Amino acid sequence: METSIWKIGQTVEKIPFIPLALESELQAALEQNLGILNPGLMLIGRQVRTENNKFIDLLAIDSEGHLHVIELKRGLTPRDVVAQALDYAAWVRKLGHEDVGRIYGENHAGASFADGFRDTFDAAVPETLNASHQLTIVASDIDPSTERIVQYLVDYGVPINVAFFRHFTAAGSAFLVRSWLIDPDEAAERVERRDSNKKQQPWNGQDYYVAFREEQWRSWDDAVKYGFLSAGRGKKYTRLLEGLQPGRRVAAYIPKVGYVGVGTVTSVATPMKDFPFLLDGQVQQASALTFSAPEALHDLDDPDLSEWLVGVSWHQTVPKHGALAGGNLFSNQNIVCRLRDQGTLDALAKHFPKAFQDASSAGGTP
Repeated sequence: METSIWKIGQTVEKIPFIPLALESELQAALEQNLGILNPGLMLIGRQVRTENNKFIDLLAIDSEGHLHVIELKRGLTPRDVVAQALDYAAWVRKLGHEDVGRIYGENHAGASFADGFRDTFDAAVPETLNASHQLTIVASDIDPSTERIVQYLVDYGVPINVAFFRHFTAAGSAFLVRSWLIDPDEAAERVERRDSNKKQQPWNGQDYYVAFREEQWRSWDDAVKYGFLSAGRGKKYTRLLEGLQPGRRVAAYIPKVGYVGVGTVTSVATPMKDFPFLLDGQVQQASALTFSAPEALHDLDDPDLSEWLVGVSWHQTVPKHGALAGGNLFSNQNIVCRLRDQGTLDALAKHFPKAFQDASSAGGTP
């Protein structure tokens, strides 16, 4: 997979690709910020020993309690790395709460896994832990046979993917560029379609649940008026928004109120200060607008604390008093997660028919 970058100035210059000197450099970068691979991950451990005395480069977990095996290989990835990843998966699938807690403590100076999970995701550890797992091979490139093997495994329900990282330098600065062999949402949908594991319903590859927590700095009226969903007051709240990509369908849920809107993501997560608000056909900055939430512009110059917004084209919304609510509907303590519950999807289609008709006519998944 070829990735190239050009610098545009008075001339157009191609930025050279320079291989990383050491696999450990990329591993160290991932340890410092797993968000460069997946913003929704928390690191459990590095060089985790398996029962066969082999070592998993990085073991992580997402907000839904699914484990992630991350294996790094520099240069062309031999087919052996796929077999190695599968061997690790056979061990990881047996890990339970106690095992994960022990590994986390060994890698975090005895700290509590439950506390670390809450600090990262602002949620308690799910009761069902490790219902599924994900294998990710990290490389700068792979050979054609490895690509064919990975594609075959995904088609037959094996949760494996390859993340490509390319290292570029320009003007004394170093850059990492990430791409995927298979779009992660597409890979998840292909795997879950074939998965016979009945611990959870399969995901349709399209729908996301997003909790919109109204506060002094966040108003549903503003979200409808300006076309966004948001989170703020710290990375543990905003990081999951970064996983929402344009084209995905989102169902907005206000805790203790219900579902209030369905729309399609139009832009990736961006700090409030830099978000391109479109009003009367003109792009406006947040500071020039009026918001119902009195503290909407809190910490505007601090990207770690300010609101982060995902652009949304709303297909259908309702005021809070018209929300879709009920004890059988799916809700979750996480800000963002894949919406799998078919009963909730059916109820949403009845309550927000225009949203699902729009998606169907555009080729989406109802």
